Amino acid sequence: MRRTSRTRWLKATTALAAMALLATGCGGDDAEVDADATAAADPSAEDTADDASGTGDGLLEELRSRGTIKIGIANEVPYGYEGDDGEPTGEAPEVARAVLAELGIDDIEAEVVDFGALIGGLQAGQFDMIAAGMYINAERAEQILFSDPDYCVGEAFAVPEGNPLGLTDFNSVVDSGATIAILSGAVEEGYAETAGVPAEQIELFTDVNAQYDALSAGRVDAVTGTSLTVLNQVESREGFETTTSFFPLDENGEEILGCGGFGFRQEDQAFRDAFNDKLNEMQEAGTLLPIITQFGFAEEDVLRAQELTVEDLAG
Repeated sequence: MRRTSRTRWLKATTALAAMALLATGCGGDDAEVDADATAAADPSAEDTADDASGTGDGLLEELRSRGTIKIGIANEVPYGYEGDDGEPTGEAPEVARAVLAELGIDDIEAEVVDFGALIGGLQAGQFDMIAAGMYINAERAEQILFSDPDYCVGEAFAVPEGNPLGLTDFNSVVDSGATIAILSGAVEEGYAETAGVPAEQIELFTDVNAQYDALSAGRVDAVTGTSLTVLNQVESREGFETTTSFFPLDENGEEILGCGGFGFRQEDQAFRDAFNDKLNEMQEAGTLLPIITQFGFAEEDVLRAQELTVEDLAG
């Protein structure tokens, strides 16, 4: 089932890439038009044109040659953050490390940016891929390519002990009038909007720690995030607790499954495909399960993701 769905996604991505190239030809420079014409006239030139544009094996071979890759992270525990030794760690960097080693890339460097700047940073070439546990959804998939997911988790709130406002989900935020802290650029912005949370009840932050500092100071009533992020933060602070994990609802009242993967530039499809194939292979072999669960993920979080593809999540 998974392999069939992934094949459909790759076909759809290829078709979209072809449409994008056609549109570029209408408004691009002469060099781009000449390259397309050359490839059409001489099929043997197609691989050269692909490598020059980045859609072939160019980036992957470059990374293998230098043996180092730079990943983008948002310093969010347990997804992707700098350890005490300054090295990138967390669920996503460690999975990436294992997969990339199989592709001949052994060293990982990290660029730490605000979560909302990850996609822009990738597109601008600040780093070669996103390894921050980023949720896969249709809006993001219009901007970058994703791998298949490697985990799925629910949402939760960090609240003062006793949960005085009785928060359980985003609808309860509306009913209680609570002010909640949301990480700018995170999917929770959309979840809150879909649930009808008024703008005046939302405070946006660019840094996870700043959210919890605001909660400690009483400037917000709760912090929302993935259940694992909330749990990690609450365990390190006194006077707070985490609500029961839940899945937010879409416009049709259906649960939204939050599943994360790895992000790649649109022009680096060959790299994404190679990474994805190796990711799937290692998932099926059970190699990644102990890597992910060491960061607090339940086995069911990992196994649920293995039944899904990027197509299932991005449409």
